[in-house]
Amino acid sequence: MKKLIYVTLLTAAAMMAQDRSATTQSSTETKVDSKDHGKDIKSETTTTNSAADSDGNASKETTVSKTKAKKHHGKVKSTTTTDSTSAVSH
Repeated sequence: MKKLIYVTLLTAAAMMAQDRSATTQSSTETKVDSKDHGKDIKSETTTTNSAADSDGNASKETTVSKTKAKKHHGKVKSTTTTDSTSAVSH
């Protein structure tokens, strides 16, 4: 009898877990530009993460990171900016 109750609870938990399943996707794209024999370098990386569950809820997060580097007299000056956006739809 105890085994039957245990199996019943496991089956119910597995069914509930299936109903709440989610799908996720992730992509990353990087662009690099170089000028003046490598003295000026610009790069841009875009990362997109998206997820959706079986209830119709979807979310998307996008992060854009831009880096500029300049070499002058053996010294490197670099600046990086990062923008992040998130959206959730029901």
